[in-house]
Amino acid sequence: MRRLVLVLAIIAGCLVTTGTAEAATGQLLRDDTGLYPRAIRLEHSGAANGRIMASVVTFQGNADGVGAIYESTNNGANFTQVGTVEDSGAADGKGLCCATLFELPTAIGAMPAGTLLWAASMGADARPMSLRILKSTDVGRTWSYLSSCATAPNDRGLWEPEFSVAADGRLVCHYSDETDPAHSQKLMEVRSTDGVTWTDPRPTVSSPTFGHRPGMPVVRRLPSGTYVMSYEICGLGGQYDCVVHTRQSPDGWNWGSPSHLGLRAQTVDGKYFTHAPTLAMAPNGKLLLIGQILQNADGSVAADNGRTIFANTEGSNGTWYELPAPVAVNNPYNNYCPNYSSPMVPSADGNTVLELATDYDGTVCKTYYATGSAIGTQDASGVTNATYRLVSAQSGHCLDVSADSREPGGNIQQWTCNNLGPQNFQLTSEGNGFFRFRGQNSQLCMEVASNSSTPGANVQQWTCQDGGWQRWRAVNVGRGYYTFVGQNSNLCLDVAGGSPAPGANVQVWTCNNLQPQIWHLERH
Repeated sequence: MRRLVLVLAIIAGCLVTTGTAEAATGQLLRDDTGLYPRAIRLEHSGAANGRIMASVVTFQGNADGVGAIYESTNNGANFTQVGTVEDSGAADGKGLCCATLFELPTAIGAMPAGTLLWAASMGADARPMSLRILKSTDVGRTWSYLSSCATAPNDRGLWEPEFSVAADGRLVCHYSDETDPAHSQKLMEVRSTDGVTWTDPRPTVSSPTFGHRPGMPVVRRLPSGTYVMSYEICGLGGQYDCVVHTRQSPDGWNWGSPSHLGLRAQTVDGKYFTHAPTLAMAPNGKLLLIGQILQNADGSVAADNGRTIFANTEGSNGTWYELPAPVAVNNPYNNYCPNYSSPMVPSADGNTVLELATDYDGTVCKTYYATGSAIGTQDASGVTNATYRLVSAQSGHCLDVSADSREPGGNIQQWTCNNLGPQNFQLTSEGNGFFRFRGQNSQLCMEVASNSSTPGANVQQWTCQDGGWQRWRAVNVGRGYYTFVGQNSNLCLDVAGGSPAPGANVQVWTCNNLQPQIWHLERH
């Protein structure tokens, strides 16, 4: 993991290399340096609700670091700078790194809901370091010092502060900590009832292996009340170095054993992110995850590196699926600029997502922004007359003819993917986005039993007939991911109960945009 230290352009003690490739797609937030962007949609600020606020770290004067605060009143179509965060109490702003932006969802001490907090690592070139917090009560126009949630006891680093509010109503500051001599780095949290006094420091991820370096925590609270944290773990070595992980908490404070490293976030075909993750949540609870570099299951850099977001409707459980990223960054690599810690802001209806991402324009690292679909193209694009296997985005198992039946009435289930004929289906276009599914081995067609339109009706194979109960409309919901809607039933192909088990039944159910109804098409 490389961190930005503005003064002398040093990254964690390593000389920064800059790129000259074509810059990212999207609109420029500012036409000069803009680093470590953050963005939020205001939900607790009264008349300002719905506005999108953004911040970047930039230079001022003699290489002093400041926070530039931007506002969009048109859902991210364009931004205007409305404020500047300067912290004269921290070595004139030198050594500023890794700033964050947060809106209080509820009153904390004397601060009302809607108060904005901005925090950063200060003193990176003039130790000891501290995580200093400033507040704004006028929607980012002016800022004043509030407190420090952590101060280094030695000359090691404190990095990447992020905030959440726990279930008990206390404000929590999450950060990466290099100051413990027993660990190269660990993730920590502290909490406060007023935002001024911080207590109860404790690790959230602390590997028993000294060289492991968990970092860059981001926390979101699901509608269910469960909290999800994303983070990277560097020092693992090999293809999974700096791989992105997640973990859960029932209350936003207790995260289980710190020595448990969490779960690697990956897709059904094994793609995963490394470096600099961020996490966003749509109002419906769908999680969106991004990392700096997208890698294939074998560790190679994926073709859509710099152009991909992961999505998960199951609270970070199970596998994730892919969406095209609104900002396309050209071949990001392990460096503080390209696609480094890119924030996302879903729309109020969850159908679109705003992304801010950094990339080099010549030798200058700039911030770009764009909005794209968070629900795919919603049509049959990408599906052709060909043989496919369908992999559940929930379980990672394949659509399967039970026991390789060749008889009409043979059941359709999910089963461990095995590259055998009962899991291969010939898709043939019937027009208007509808397809017929013919089993490769049985040469029978997948249908809704008894032409039922009742949620929970069984899916089976039967002699191919010219009927709507055997036609399925393909609806693209991500890169290579689809739901399939019965023509007559208007219900979706679904794994019963969202089961992760091999042998779970496949049925039709009311379409709900959840992963038990999402299938990855793999051409065979």
